[in-house]
Amino acid sequence: MGISKFMFFLIILTFVFLFMEKKVIIPEKQTKVQPKVSFFDSTMYEITEKNINQIVKSEKADIYDKKEDLIDATVIVRSDKNTNDTNIVSSNSMIKKGNLLFLRDSVNLQLSDGTNIKTEQLDYNLETKIVQNKVSFVAIKETNSFLGDNLFLNSVSEHLKANNAKFRMKVE
Repeated sequence: MGISKFMFFLIILTFVFLFMEKKVIIPEKQTKVQPKVSFFDSTMYEITEKNINQIVKSEKADIYDKKEDLIDATVIVRSDKNTNDTNIVSSNSMIKKGNLLFLRDSVNLQLSDGTNIKTEQLDYNLETKIVQNKVSFVAIKETNSFLGDNLFLNSVSEHLKANNAKFRMKVE
């Protein structure tokens, strides 16, 4: 008697599973975006009619449709008004989207006025020359040092703003 009930239960369970709606799982293809061009130990120049506007040196550069990934890179940006005014920014990892640079890992920014900023993360607009970050930084100019976090710096007007700021000035 127990075997016939078990067999009847199996038949009913089979019909239930046959008519139950099942989700069809379609595997999605993982599309990894490949760079259009890759350069190793490269130097790129942005040349205008008057002068060389920008120089980009990198150990590795991957150029995509809308961005550039640069490894161990240095960007030298010259001023339009005075060719002696140059800002130099370098980092271990850099993403360039249009006029925006997103720098990560050992960032160093040297401004034309002699200010040297060191941090781990920095966002730099090449057009407006505005620098921002959300982590701690150290800015050194001559013998003076400025420490803080959440940096905002307009390198054209030399307007500087930061949170938790600490100054160290050498007075003569």
